Amino acid sequence: MKTQMKLIFTLLILFSVSKIHAQTPIIEEVFTDVSVQTGVNYAQNYTILTGSPNLQDLSMDVYTPTGDASTDRPLMILMHAGSFIPKGLNTLPLGDKGDSTIVEMCKQYAKRGWTCASIGYRLGWTPTATDQEDRAKTIIQAVYRANQDARAAIRFFREDAENGNQFGIDPYRVAIGGSNSGGYVALTVGSLNKPEELELFKFLDDNGAPFVDPDITGGIWGEGGASGVNRYNTPGYSSAVQIVKNLGGAVGDSSWIESGEAPIVAFHGVGDPLTPYGTQVVIVASTGDAIVEVSGSLDVIGKSDEVGNQDIFYAANFTDDYTLAAQAKTALEGLFPFNGVGFEPWAWYDCGHPSAAAPTGAPEDGCGSAANPMQTKAMALNYIDTIMNYFAPRAVVAFENIDSVAVETADPIISSVRNLNVKQFDFNTYPNPASDYLILENNNSEIQISNVGVYALDGTLVKSSPVNGNSRLEIGISDLPKGIYVLRVEVKNKGVDYHKFIKQ
Repeated sequence: MKTQMKLIFTLLILFSVSKIHAQTPIIEEVFTDVSVQTGVNYAQNYTILTGSPNLQDLSMDVYTPTGDASTDRPLMILMHAGSFIPKGLNTLPLGDKGDSTIVEMCKQYAKRGWTCASIGYRLGWTPTATDQEDRAKTIIQAVYRANQDARAAIRFFREDAENGNQFGIDPYRVAIGGSNSGGYVALTVGSLNKPEELELFKFLDDNGAPFVDPDITGGIWGEGGASGVNRYNTPGYSSAVQIVKNLGGAVGDSSWIESGEAPIVAFHGVGDPLTPYGTQVVIVASTGDAIVEVSGSLDVIGKSDEVGNQDIFYAANFTDDYTLAAQAKTALEGLFPFNGVGFEPWAWYDCGHPSAAAPTGAPEDGCGSAANPMQTKAMALNYIDTIMNYFAPRAVVAFENIDSVAVETADPIISSVRNLNVKQFDFNTYPNPASDYLILENNNSEIQISNVGVYALDGTLVKSSPVNGNSRLEIGISDLPKGIYVLRVEVKNKGVDYHKFIKQ
């Protein structure tokens, strides 16, 4: 009760000051100009777009208020739409970090005193597959990889905050959001946190194997995986977020949303032809073929409300005009449905793009897409105004309820080691079983061991060992309880080996 009263009191102060004589940073625009750093590399990972995995630079554009020397700005990470297919190949005039919606919102966040990053992420799946299982498998894998990339971006910023903080962020105030497919990713970051959540029946192939194999693709946080398939970027930092913003996206399954996770604010065109507002099978835009059942914003917010994650919004008792407009359409706090509206009403597109539709005037007026042909820039900006003004006060409340433990706890090095025994380098480990010590020998002088750790089967690090460039390590294990463990051997710039052993 005390916490709730503190929240209400804090919010009332913010709104009172805003109304009396000053604009409130975070909620309202207080800066005029915005600076942009383009092409900032935040990670590298392997893309499948070319058929076989190739290492790809992952970059972002970072927007900050011009002339602001603050080092404690909230961070918003935004992800573009595009159906996980590159722009130009997805039959839509969108699909990269320069999309109109994301750029406009980043500018508006920066004017409100935020740091905002529009990130690129790995794309690619097979929407043209003739088999429904192949379509479902590859789209789930695409969302999963993008989730790993988004988490890498968050860790990148938190590491930077400890090392000069060139982007001026507060690592305790991090939000993530996205439009359409970017919304899928944001919701995944906010809710997917257990390997078994990927083992629901609809995520299994005909042989009972999960669509996503963490031993190959890497874990939820980007850890582990096979060499040449996944790279873990910026370990040692947390990718926890404090609030999730979803624009027309969906979650793989509403059961992923559990108590204690970040609250969600969602906006959705109820008539969206590509992503359902409720729970139903999503389809391929160009063919109408079924992919997999997902849950859109109505059921996402409904589940988040059911488990108590939206309670802080109810406690704040918002009464602004944007809240009242939302309440006229739904009783769910954190949900703003746009009745009778379809795909991305908050976006406009370049009239010169071959996939643009229904030109409405001069090129600067913007055009629609095949999924939303009557769209214009002026219409989109009206929706963005609603989105920004409905979301910002809720972000303030979420940032008053920070789980500092989650922010300060590094993402797992290994999230699932149940089936790990990957040996890709010329190492020997013995004896096995072992009782007092385990020997690790590196028989290849051309590779260098950079880190060694012993993990329990639940993924917990139980022992680490200094390396110091040695080709032979003796790791004491006499203090460990009897059981099965995994030795994780990280090779500098090469990958990771996993060796199971028995402690007797």
